[in-house]
Amino acid sequence: MTSQITVKHGKETLQLDFSLEKPIAELQERLEELTGLMVRKQKLMAAGKVLSGRGGSLAAAGVRPGAKLMLLAAGSATSGQAALDASRASRQEALERGRAALAERAAQKGAPAGAAGAGAAPAAASMRQRAEAWQKTGIAALRDLQLSQLPAELLSIAPGVRVLDAGGNQLTALPPGITALSALQRLRLSINRLDDAGAAWPALCQLRQLAILVADDNRLTALPPCISSLVRLQKLSLNGNQIASLPNSLGALQQLRALALRGNRLAALPPALGGCAQLVELDVRDNQLAELPSELGRLTSLKLLLLDNNRLKAVPPAVLAGCSSLATLSLHGNPLTAEQLRETPGFAEFDERRRAKYDKQVDMRVLTTGFDEGADVHEFEHWND
Repeated sequence: MTSQITVKHGKETLQLDFSLEKPIAELQERLEELTGLMVRKQKLMAAGKVLSGRGGSLAAAGVRPGAKLMLLAAGSATSGQAALDASRASRQEALERGRAALAERAAQKGAPAGAAGAGAAPAAASMRQRAEAWQKTGIAALRDLQLSQLPAELLSIAPGVRVLDAGGNQLTALPPGITALSALQRLRLSINRLDDAGAAWPALCQLRQLAILVADDNRLTALPPCISSLVRLQKLSLNGNQIASLPNSLGALQQLRALALRGNRLAALPPALGGCAQLVELDVRDNQLAELPSELGRLTSLKLLLLDNNRLKAVPPAVLAGCSSLATLSLHGNPLTAEQLRETPGFAEFDERRRAKYDKQVDMRVLTTGFDEGADVHEFEHWND
């Protein structure tokens, strides 16, 4: 038998027909569908009492037909994605303030009218001078120049460029001619406005010498299958985007050592990721992962696995036992307690490696934090901080 309850969330008022005999967790999942606020971020209250994270039914918690509940974002007035967006905006504002301050100092020092300041894109003459330096060093530094496109001068000397840093600009698209950067080994594109089309993936994937690709804080929603063409890639960092899925072809990156995807919208990891034999660090914090593929247990070189703030209720035993180098595992902010983790088959093998690392840090006096259980002691304990 269903009953009507009212849930107040920000400016919204939701009228729900819901059986009070159903678990609170089921109501939270329904509210996630309606509001977009992830379960782990929900603080659901009735008559001043916090319901979220509790076991049992609504009726057992004292909720009656016609009750009025309040839904808040735990620890914040915004949802998880909104918080990420706010963080990006804050960084961008700080960048703009820095540019304006530098431009003002340049003006106070009597920079001639029309000269390129730090707050404006460099003039053509200045860019030509920069290109001469790039040609000598092989390093093209274009960071924080308010560029809306890559300069033609860069492509004119493209074959000699090994490092390109174009972060902190206003790039919305990369030119197809970027394929001319045939010797490029390191590419940094963080804090721009690149979406999937603007990233020009078919062209990027032809840069076969790339070892490092960093495109944090853009507008990417997916990785293309052609990513497997970057056979020399060792580090791929795409934090703070909107990536919802990963291609199976990612598993073909045999040289990949670090993969960073924090703050995206991943609901799953591809089993093929277990094919990245050299992977040492995997950071997928602040996503929507509900489970991990057991194939990750094939990552025998993996030392660091960061899984905080997802929806994980378990870790596959194959991961704990099979990842024979894994010594750092962080699961805070998941509906999984430290006790449940300790009861997982394979935990003993992992714990031995973890304690060996801890003992080594103590012996060398380099320990910076206390011994971390890896998961919250109590489910959702972090909400009560």
